[in-house]
Amino acid sequence: MEEYGIWCSTPEGFAESLAYLSEQLSRVGKQSESFPNCIATLWMYVTEDRSKAEEILSTVLRPTLNRPLEELRKRLPIGSPEMCAEKLMAYAAAGAQRVFLWPLDDELEQLDLFYDRVVPLIED
Repeated sequence: MEEYGIWCSTPEGFAESLAYLSEQLSRVGKQSESFPNCIATLWMYVTEDRSKAEEILSTVLRPTLNRPLEELRKRLPIGSPEMCAEKLMAYAAAGAQRVFLWPLDDELEQLDLFYDRVVPLIED
């Protein structure tokens, strides 16, 4: 199992952790369906501008998280609305019930963009 901590959030890692949690709950006679889950602090930035997405990834997140740029590109919803929706739907498919998003830069504008451009693309 991927190590726990601030960086175990991939859809695959989440599904694996959720399966482990389900096993542990079952061992004590509890149903995992009654146990809520979420992804806390998933950084996001919605933009059609690839250079702006790269700037956010390379100058804001990479130095903060000390993670390889390619890893950040792969895991985080930073980029076009379609790409953001695709990444969030992967977490939903892995069993995530909620995701707490953390907009990077222009927080109110980013939340508006997310609501207007990403939410309609997310399948229920």
